[in-house]
Amino acid sequence: MANYGIVLTYILLAVAAIAAIAFPIMHLVANPKKAKEVGMAVGALLAVYILATLLASDEVTEHYAKFNVTETASKQVGTGLIVFYILAAGAVISALYTEVSKMLK
Repeated sequence: MANYGIVLTYILLAVAAIAAIAFPIMHLVANPKKAKEVGMAVGALLAVYILATLLASDEVTEHYAKFNVTETASKQVGTGLIVFYILAAGAVISALYTEVSKMLK
């Protein structure tokens, strides 16, 4: 009985993944003006990722070398952390700007 449940779970997961990809694409095709905004947002995220990759170091200290951390893994972790820091700072600045602009109106 458990095997059927696992197979059903995989099927439902695949349907959900396809729906999560297909419906936004169908919406963008129906509203081409929104596609421009989405493209700009994706481009901005790509720019943040490229900037983070350029800033990330691939240095592996002796401590992490004991755990078989490679230069590639170190660079990927550094990139992820820098992306997080940039996006978190952007969220905080956005929230502060919104609140201050509301107070001044």
